Amino acid sequence: MDSKAPSTIYDVADKVGVSISTISRYLNSPEKVNTGTAERIKTAMDELGYIPQGNTGSRQQRQIGRIGVLSPFFPAPSFMSRLQGVSAALHQSRYEMIVYAVDSPEQLDEYLHSVPFTKRLDGLIVMSMRISHEAAGRLLKTGLPVVGIEYHNEAFDCIEADNVRGGELAAMHLLELGYARCGFIGEANMQAFSLQPSQSRFEGFSRALAEAGHPIADVHVRLGDFDVEDARALAGELLDLSDRPRSIFAMSDLQAIGALKAARDRKLRVPEDVAILGFDDIEAAGYIDLSTVSQSLRDSGLLAGRLVMERIAEPGRPIKTVRLEVKIVRRSTT
Repeated sequence: MDSKAPSTIYDVADKVGVSISTISRYLNSPEKVNTGTAERIKTAMDELGYIPQGNTGSRQQRQIGRIGVLSPFFPAPSFMSRLQGVSAALHQSRYEMIVYAVDSPEQLDEYLHSVPFTKRLDGLIVMSMRISHEAAGRLLKTGLPVVGIEYHNEAFDCIEADNVRGGELAAMHLLELGYARCGFIGEANMQAFSLQPSQSRFEGFSRALAEAGHPIADVHVRLGDFDVEDARALAGELLDLSDRPRSIFAMSDLQAIGALKAARDRKLRVPEDVAILGFDDIEAAGYIDLSTVSQSLRDSGLLAGRLVMERIAEPGRPIKTVRLEVKIVRRSTT
């Protein structure tokens, strides 16, 4: 049995008699390599049985396609659910998923300005990212198929959830159950390059409450960081008020979990003393029996994966926008 280790880029460089950087240049931008050298590299790769690994290789040279996902560098469960959907869509096809986590506007700009970045990919999914008109124009000129999740651009396919409607449904749900005098916990510190829907959800929530004759008081609104412990502190402030809210709508399930902890700290019964409603319907929401507004997270990733593969197969087909249903999932906290 042949146990010979797979050939590496170093083996190819030694066989051709060139530097590693020349081989790398050939893999990423073959047009920048002298024709004779390029032919020798290709022949050496064939003879050695070398298979490009990782994030190298032009589209034409690869047998397995690559779909990139641009995502904020933030391990929110909602993002992970979407990525699971994308992965499931690509699993049965000859595509692999490469996630590019972005933690600053400069890094996002660097990716979008990089020609090798787009040449390494067959398609791109932009997840919850705000891209400038100029950057979108550059992407469009490359011909790279692009699909947005929560990012809307008329030039690209996109998947959207109606966050305003989700807020309206949250208000209607709490009022129908007799939980008037509502509170809200949202996000204050949003990254400049990421799309966080706290404001849209609050817009729908507050408008529906006002129209029903139960406007939300400013003192019952708290904004803070997107994490459980900060939400726990904010909810504690609400629950310590003399006229504490009868219910709390959190703009995310993570923050709703923080509110649940705050209620437990005070020995309050949920929902008998205070009802709590989240948004997203992450996997953990089902485990802890949290009522929430579902926006079909996994489905959004699944559809995005399918849309980008359809766009690769049929580049000229009409642009498609898919708006996913938002709905209340009632569990034991309301």
